[in-house]
Amino acid sequence: MSARRLVWRHPGYAGRMISMHAVFAAPFRAASALRGARVFHPHGVLFQGEAELAPGWWPRSVPARVPVTARLSGAVGTPDGVPDILGLALRFSLESGPWDILLATLHVPTRAVLLPARGWSTARYGSLMAYRTNVDLAPRWIFAFPEGEQPASTSVRELARRGGPLVFSLHVASARGRLVPAGRVTLESEVRASDEAQPSFDPVLNHPASVDLWPRWLVSFRRDAYQGSRAGRGAADGSARSDLPDSAAAP
Repeated sequence: MSARRLVWRHPGYAGRMISMHAVFAAPFRAASALRGARVFHPHGVLFQGEAELAPGWWPRSVPARVPVTARLSGAVGTPDGVPDILGLALRFSLESGPWDILLATLHVPTRAVLLPARGWSTARYGSLMAYRTNVDLAPRWIFAFPEGEQPASTSVRELARRGGPLVFSLHVASARGRLVPAGRVTLESEVRASDEAQPSFDPVLNHPASVDLWPRWLVSFRRDAYQGSRAGRGAADGSARSDLPDSAAAP
């Protein structure tokens, strides 16, 4: 039964749904307010660059070359030598609006199990949730693997000191299928911005109309988590284009 029919037959259903979402968002809002920062991945470094996307899976509306703003971060900010869950947030700047793809280090074979990495050079990033496009309706996970030299530690400061270029190969895969090459991201230069001034990436709000996140039941919970985190620290709406620093807003 659809949510619309449930609301029509049971008027109190909508109120209960709103309450459930508010309850789920509350811990993220409180934690973000307490820290004065993102709940997870509070410290990061911004880069600008370009994505070269291979044909075959990406939506038809997405060009082969796309300007990219990326944020690399650690979930906790562990001391040197201690593994951390590393994050790679990508924002493709499309004519229709931003497309945010959030990746974190994970166990690639299982697709959805977070796995701390020992350093930027050995990180294996994945999207945790799958995507479906107007080219391929089957759920596919997006992966990114570092190429070339990157720091062996998890230090965000060391990554910033090294600077660009940072290169990542892109891949897509089904739940049990092999990894298929899907392009490359090259981050050429750092965008200097404090953690507070760095943009809020939101994969639930920011994606093309021809793209769906999967599974659908998990989407609302991720939306509540991102909204709660932004509200707690007084950050701009994740869908706003104006939250990019001036130096990153230009293509």
